[in-house]
Amino acid sequence: MNISRPQLKKPQIKLSDISRKVPSLDSISSLPKQRYDRLDKKSKRRVTRWGLVVGNLVLLLGIGTFIISNRSASQTIRTGTVNSVSATASAQQSPLDQLSAAQIALTAAQMAQLPEIKAVRSQADSDSILLAMTPSDTTILAKPQIVPTVQKSKQGIIQYTAQAGDTIAKIADKYGISADSVRWSNNLSGNAIAAGTKLSIPPVNGIVYTVKAGDTPAALATKYRADESQIITYNDAEINGLKLGEQIIIPNASKSAPLTYGVFVASYGGNGYDFGYCTYYVAGKVTVPNNWGNANTWDNYAAASGWTVSTTPRPGAIGQTNAGWLGHVGVVSEVSADGTMIKYSDMNGLAGWGRVGFSDWTPITRFQNYIYQ
Repeated sequence: MNISRPQLKKPQIKLSDISRKVPSLDSISSLPKQRYDRLDKKSKRRVTRWGLVVGNLVLLLGIGTFIISNRSASQTIRTGTVNSVSATASAQQSPLDQLSAAQIALTAAQMAQLPEIKAVRSQADSDSILLAMTPSDTTILAKPQIVPTVQKSKQGIIQYTAQAGDTIAKIADKYGISADSVRWSNNLSGNAIAAGTKLSIPPVNGIVYTVKAGDTPAALATKYRADESQIITYNDAEINGLKLGEQIIIPNASKSAPLTYGVFVASYGGNGYDFGYCTYYVAGKVTVPNNWGNANTWDNYAAASGWTVSTTPRPGAIGQTNAGWLGHVGVVSEVSADGTMIKYSDMNGLAGWGRVGFSDWTPITRFQNYIYQ
């Protein structure tokens, strides 16, 4: 028995039907926009707000990173600068080292009998006197500065009569100031004080000073190493300035101590200076010690040798200046009638190295000092 199988028909699918069912690329890309457009206004504001928050956070993180990186770089630079300054400060040469080097060089030159021995000796002599002098920073007898809790002024100056048993230190302690303030205000020295002595006591550390003609706060500040603004404030000098003859207070003032020198013995005999230089010429014209060193220390050695060091020129005097690397000296030949001009001769100056030059009339300010016996 034959059974026939039914014939299955294949479905007929047309490309046009497929294209109608599959969405196009344009329609797919537009879906987010369509969905965003379908959001209500409240949702749109929420999305916008969160977008701004996220954007600001990213911006703040970027700024913070930039600041931190720059701060690290600045700290590195500052550290390097401090280390550089410290290294520079530690590399400064001690005056004692300089003197030792000069003496070693002199000894070596003497042992080797070098032709430069005179120049080396002059340098060693100059280093010796500069070190023997009390340095300028230590010639000032500094006093502690007291910052007052209540502003004091010249009205606080006290006139005190010393009593039996008083000393400078005791009086200073009584008024809470330094002993030097009492001494300097009354031109005293030492610690003893006679009973009945009248003293001017400053209200703060400083000097009681009587104003003289031409005095100004600026000039007094320079003279006594004080502060100009404090002088004005303590003495109510903002408007009318300082009055002639009145007593004022110069707060935290200091009086210079005299320069002190080590033991120096002048050595005479022969020209101890190197040919061609100003010192060689002057030593040949004026009999001076042969161990005064370079020209910039002649004023110091002259004073230590008992010579006169003056700002007033006279014929035959040595003109001396510290200007320049090693200073300069010459010999005064004439002085004008009014004392303001000079004529002088020198070597290694007017005419050059190793040659003698003669000046015309020149102001006396050409030299700082005039040295003679």
